Amino acid sequence: MNGKRLLFGLMLGGLVVSGTVASFAQEENVEESSLAYTFKRSKPVRSIEPYLTTVYSTDGVDVNTLRGDVLHKGKDSITYFKVNPAGVNFGIITKNKKGERSANIYHTYNNEMHLNKFDAKRFGSPTAIGYTPDARFIVVATDRGIFFVEPKKYQPVFHIQGVPFAVEDMAFSPNGYFLAVKGGEDVIIYNIDEKKIRKRMKVGEKINGMAFSPDSSDFAVLTDDGILTLYNTRSFELRKMIDDLGDAKSFAYNFDGKYVAVVKDDVNFVLVNLLRDSDRESYSSQQGGIGDVEFILDSNDNTIVVVPTNSAIVAKRLPQLKPFYNKLISDEVERKMDEWLKMMPGETMEQYRARVTDESRARQRRLFEDEIATGFAGDLLAGATMSLGSYDRANGVLALNFDSMPTIYLPVPESDVTSFHNAGDLKLSEVMYGILPDDSFEIVYAKVTNNADGKTYVYDNLMRADLQYMAADDAISLEMLQQQQMEEMKLQELRQKVMDEAKKMNVISDHTQIAVDSKVVPEYDANGEKILNYQVSVTYTVDPEFSAQEDFGPGKYHINESGAASSMLNIVKEAFEGEFKQYVKPGKKMKARLLGTADATPIMRGIPYDGAYGEYEEEPVRIDNRLSTITVTTKDGIKENEQLAFVRALGVKDYLNRNVAGFKDMDTDYVYEVNVSKDKGSEHRRITLELTFVDAY
Repeated sequence: MNGKRLLFGLMLGGLVVSGTVASFAQEENVEESSLAYTFKRSKPVRSIEPYLTTVYSTDGVDVNTLRGDVLHKGKDSITYFKVNPAGVNFGIITKNKKGERSANIYHTYNNEMHLNKFDAKRFGSPTAIGYTPDARFIVVATDRGIFFVEPKKYQPVFHIQGVPFAVEDMAFSPNGYFLAVKGGEDVIIYNIDEKKIRKRMKVGEKINGMAFSPDSSDFAVLTDDGILTLYNTRSFELRKMIDDLGDAKSFAYNFDGKYVAVVKDDVNFVLVNLLRDSDRESYSSQQGGIGDVEFILDSNDNTIVVVPTNSAIVAKRLPQLKPFYNKLISDEVERKMDEWLKMMPGETMEQYRARVTDESRARQRRLFEDEIATGFAGDLLAGATMSLGSYDRANGVLALNFDSMPTIYLPVPESDVTSFHNAGDLKLSEVMYGILPDDSFEIVYAKVTNNADGKTYVYDNLMRADLQYMAADDAISLEMLQQQQMEEMKLQELRQKVMDEAKKMNVISDHTQIAVDSKVVPEYDANGEKILNYQVSVTYTVDPEFSAQEDFGPGKYHINESGAASSMLNIVKEAFEGEFKQYVKPGKKMKARLLGTADATPIMRGIPYDGAYGEYEEEPVRIDNRLSTITVTTKDGIKENEQLAFVRALGVKDYLNRNVAGFKDMDTDYVYEVNVSKDKGSEHRRITLELTFVDAY
C-alpha cells in the first residue's frame, strides 16, 4: 500500500461495468460515466467497512481494499471486522479451528503491520471490536465485559462489567453519548460518560442490524421479521416502524440520515426515504450473495452505495437522492436567528427588550423559515401541473390542485367563481414556499391573477403551525437571552481594552481585527435532560500585507510568535479569570474546539519541531471536516501544511492550560481541526478557538 489511501475516484479505470437505474448489469468495457461499477473477487465478500472514499472488505479470512489489495491474509475465520473512523487501522476478531477467539489491530496503509494482539488472559475471549466516534478509544467486548482501551499502548482506561449476554455487535452514537450492544433479541444502550445502562430493550425478534442516525437523534433496529424500528434518543421511545423489508439482513444510513439502504435478501436491496417510507427504490444483483451494505463518498463528495456479492463488490452512484431540506433549512434558520438575537450596534438594553419578545422572536423565525425554504424550493411551479378543484361555499375558497405539491385553497367570492374557466388562465406571482415534515414543499403565499377578468386574489398561509424543530429556540428564555447579551457587551468591552493595550505595546496595529462571539446553546444530555451550554468563540483577521509582521511568519507556530494570536488568547485569559470565572470550575465539562489554518505554500525543506507541545503519533484530527490522523515528532519535524496548522492548534491548548487559571482542572474534551487553504499567502495562517461550557446554568 506504500502508506497511500486508495480513493474511489482513482480506482474505476479498467474495472467498470454498466448499470441501469434499477439493477446492476455485468457488461465489461463500458463508459466510466455509467452508474454502476463492479470490482471482481475470486471469493465471496462477507462484509464491508467504509472510510470516506475507501471501502475495505473481508471474504471470511482475508481483509482487502475495494480493488483487491490484501491488507491481512490469515487462516483463521474473521468473525468481526471494524475500521477505525480515522481510517488509520482496523480491528478484527478471528476464530481458529479449536473455537478460540483472538482480537487484533492491524495498520491500514502498511500491509500486514500488526499493531496489537489483546491478551485473552487479561481481557477474556473477545466477541466484538470497535472504536469510539472520535477514534480516541478502541472498544473490545469479551466474556468479561466491555473494555475501553487507549490506542497508544493499548492499556484499558475503563471497563463496563456485568453485560448479561454475549455481545454480538456494537454501535456508537456519533455524538459520543451512547454505546449500543446486542445479543440475540436483546439490546442495551449504555451512557458512556456515566458507564451505566441508559436503556435495555427486548425486541422479541432476532436483531440483524442496529445503528444511530448521523445526527444521533434516532436509534434504529433491524429485525429479521422485515421491520426497521426507529427510537428517539431523548427517551428511547418508539418513533416509527417501517415494514416489508424482506429478510432484513443489513442496513445503513446515508450521510444526512434522510435515507437508509436495506438488504432484503441475497439478490435485492432497497433505498427507503425515512421521512416518507412509501418512497422506495429497489435494486438487484443477479450475482447473489448480498449480505451487507454501506454508503461512501466519491472524490467529488457524491453519494455511492456499495454492496458485496458472491463474485464482486458493486458500487452505484445515487444522483437521485434529494437533500435533507428540513435540516438544511433548520440550520440556516438557527444561524440567522443567532444574528437577529444579538444586540445591534448602539442598541440599549431597553430597546433590545422592546425588539426581542416572545411574539417577535416567533414571527422572525417564521419569516426566516419561509425565506430560506423559498430559496431551496426554486421555481417548483415551472415543472408543476395545476388544475381547478371544487369550490367550498361555506368557507369561500376555491381549490387549486398541483400534481407535485399540496392543494391550496384560494379565497374567492362566490360571485367571482364563474369567471374561473381553466387553470391555464391563472398566473401565480410573489410565490413563497414552506417545508413539510416529509421534506416536501408547499405554497404558503401567492398572488393569483385570473387573466379571464384581470382580478387578483391572495393566498396567505404564512401563519401555519410551526414545524417541531422550529420550537428549539424556546428552550432559551427571554431572561436568559438578556443575561447573555449583557455578558456579550462585557466581552466586547474587554476585547477592545485588550486590543488597545496591545496596540500601545506595538504587538498589533489597526491592521489586526479580533472577533469575539458568545451565545447560549440548548441541548439534551445523554440522560435526555434539557441543558443550556455557554459558548464563546474568538478568532482574528490580519490585513494580508501585515500578516507576516502581526501574525505567524512562515513556518512559525509558537503563540508568542503571533501578536494577533497572543492578543486573542489574552482576551480569553482576562475574561475567564475575571467577570466570567463562574464558568470555570474543577471537574466541570468543557469542550474546546481548536482550529489551526495554514496556507498552500509548499514546505520545501521541512520545519524543525522542538517538541514544545509533545510527540504525536497518528493523533485523531479533523482535516477539512473529516476525521483523519496526523503525526508530528521532533525526529521527523514538520513537512506538510496540515502538520503546521495542527501544531498551531496545539499551541492554543498549551496556552490555555498554562496561563488561564482553573482551565487545566476542568474536564476538557479537546477537538483538533485543521484547514489548509487552497490559496497562498500569510493571511491564511491563523487560529480559532471555540469554548463550550457544558450545562453552564
